Amino acid sequence: MIEKRDIYIPCFQDMRMLHIYLPEDYEKETRHYPVLYMFDGHNLFFDSTATYGTCWGLKEYMDAHPQAIIVAPECNHEGNARLEEYSPYDFVWQEYDIKGRGKAYLDWMVQELKPLIDAKYPTLPDRENTAIGG
Repeated sequence: MIEKRDIYIPCFQDMRMLHIYLPEDYEKETRHYPVLYMFDGHNLFFDSTATYGTCWGLKEYMDAHPQAIIVAPECNHEGNARLEEYSPYDFVWQEYDIKGRGKAYLDWMVQELKPLIDAKYPTLPDRENTAIGG
């Protein structure tokens, strides 16, 4: 199942949609799950929300292999904000000056998002069971 909820990202002073994949029986199970944190949550699960109309198909894959929870905030869709949020450094792309804010984003994921997810869902919170991908 995909749970969606708004979440505030203080370092960007912005609300985003958070997409969370949960195994269908997670509430009935007594087990805890590893967590994969990903980027661009809108592109992962449904074609209807994917930027270019085709998602990664992770819901179908995870439904067949329910071994983890996936947590994925949407990116900022305005101009070059996505590049700035994911880049750890400043750079010039085409004629645009991109101001890297990736460290602030990762700090938010580690210091605020991960503790929130670990408190709300049955996670395995240790480093061996926590990953990031994009």
